Amino acid sequence: MNQLQDCRLVQWPDDQAAFDTAVNENPANAGSGAGGRRKRSLIDYPKLWANGRTLKIAFIDSPDPDRKQKIIAAASRWLPYINLKFDFVDGVQGDIRIATKNNDNSSMLGTDALLVHPDWPTMNLGVTPDHPDFEVIVTHEFGHALGAMHEHQHPQANIPWDKPKVYAFYQNREMNPLTREQVDQNLFKPFSAPQAIHTDYDRRSIMHHPVSNELTLGDWENPINRKISKKDKRMMRRLYPKQPRRTP
Repeated sequence: MNQLQDCRLVQWPDDQAAFDTAVNENPANAGSGAGGRRKRSLIDYPKLWANGRTLKIAFIDSPDPDRKQKIIAAASRWLPYINLKFDFVDGVQGDIRIATKNNDNSSMLGTDALLVHPDWPTMNLGVTPDHPDFEVIVTHEFGHALGAMHEHQHPQANIPWDKPKVYAFYQNREMNPLTREQVDQNLFKPFSAPQAIHTDYDRRSIMHHPVSNELTLGDWENPINRKISKKDKRMMRRLYPKQPRRTP
């Protein structure tokens, strides 16, 4: 079976706290409309970092140097397309805090990382460099950390899931089984239209999980996407635009 990529996108459960944190970090997260600022609903808003800032990214459990450098290289694939800088450090002091000594691959969504206890990780990268899709998984998780949702949950995706088979697959697997609620949150539940942010559905997105034909109805599948797609690049440039050069 062409298994789905193992990833959990985690969002802070307190919607009001998440909204306040997102707007405090980046006032543009509150949205704008004709006549000035308007407050979006507590569901329909992005969780983007302040444009132009440096994100301190901490390795909290001292991975070996080779693994650390490969994580840095994969994460840095986003840098040409965003107006942010990454400062990788060791220890627990960081806007994003990475743990590697587990079997989980997960990330908080964007500014939700600021709500996590400062001693706890905001991203788990249990994948090891010998995994054939190591680079893909790390890049994918950093996409979430930058505020990108799962592309297979885009409101235009309309994937014909065979839901009973998907629930059974995830609940019965030996490594990292998922509850029905976790499957709903990470596969089935579409995110809202405002969260789609600028681009149409993109089957080639690195934020799209591979989809096995055995877990859909009819004949529908999607391979693993190993590259940041053109639409991914376009989206990130819009979310974190480079400052225009000033003419003398």
